[in-house]
Amino acid sequence: MRRFANPIAIAAVATVGLGIALVAQSGAAELALDVYLLFLGGLALAVLLRETGKLAPPLGRSDLEIALRRRPVPEQRPPELVRLERGVELACQTSFDAYYRLRPVLREIAQSRLARRGVDLDASSGSAESLLGEETWKLVRPDLPRPRHHLAAGVPLEQIEHAIASLEQLA
Repeated sequence: MRRFANPIAIAAVATVGLGIALVAQSGAAELALDVYLLFLGGLALAVLLRETGKLAPPLGRSDLEIALRRRPVPEQRPPELVRLERGVELACQTSFDAYYRLRPVLREIAQSRLARRGVDLDASSGSAESLLGEETWKLVRPDLPRPRHHLAAGVPLEQIEHAIASLEQLA
């Protein structure tokens, strides 16, 4: 944006123009004076606007706009996945958690996968055991006794991984 010339010089030129208009057109003095005052008011407004603009903060984002801007939501893992991972961690530590946290989940998955093949997990026919394999059957069999010592060692992670792999193969 171009800078204004000196407002006082502009007002002086306008005053000279008013004087010439008054001498040249003696009958239009009232109109010339109205135009002159309107011009001076516009000039004063332009000067005021320029000075006010100098006081304004630099262009850019305001603090309010920055505060209201949406921040990206951190990607969160599904709560169910976090719960299952925690259950596996705990099942590796104590037999209580292996029996009461991990086993029900594995049994539910096994029942669902076996049902697709027309096999009942709790039936005594032995077909569930043969489809699941010995390692997985040890974790999900219906007659598995509750642990006597709740703080005893849990299930090794390798056994859990093997059970999950055998359940995935049933899909």
